Amino acid sequence: IVVIALVILMMIKESVSAVILMKKNRELNKKAYIDLHTGLPNRSRVEELISHYDHFDEPTAIIIFDLNDLKVVNDSLGHLAGDTLIMNFAHIIRTSIPEKYFVGILEKSAGNKKITCIRYGGDEFIVLLNDVSQQEVEDIILQVQNEARCYNEFSKQIFIDFAFGYALSTHIRETNLKLLLNQADKNMYDCKTRMKQARKG
Repeated sequence: IVVIALVILMMIKESVSAVILMKKNRELNKKAYIDLHTGLPNRSRVEELISHYDHFDEPTAIIIFDLNDLKVVNDSLGHLAGDTLIMNFAHIIRTSIPEKYFVGILEKSAGNKKITCIRYGGDEFIVLLNDVSQQEVEDIILQVQNEARCYNEFSKQIFIDFAFGYALSTHIRETNLKLLLNQADKNMYDCKTRMKQARKG
């Protein structure tokens, strides 16, 4: 009886250890794909998505938002101010997405629609949308602009200014997520160039 009891206790201990190990592995895996500063998926998640999206079964769009003058804020007001700018912009992107979408750590379907918001780099954010029209994409961008405008009206020192670019799978004959990302990135830089020229003019 004692031996059987010891065996059972050892089995229970091993089971508990296995559960703890699985939990730790899940946490490590989560951290590997999460930008801890904003709580959004990070660049590693983009690379994973690229490997899965070799074609599109439904209209898909990518929007890239790029904060302007982050270095100026860091240099003039300090990195804490720069971090605040990043967090506030991430919050604006989250709140600008219609409620029927879910923005955050995991993709989540809403009907047949799905959205992922990712912090791609220091000052770049990506929004990936499935089953969307060009009008829906432009409405989201407009909402982000409106939210940023409202934020700037109340902010005393740290102002949000950003460029953006988007690409739709329906506008490119043969595409995958990487090509779509490249096109959105090109369109974002075109936007940034126009903004710089407008400032000079």
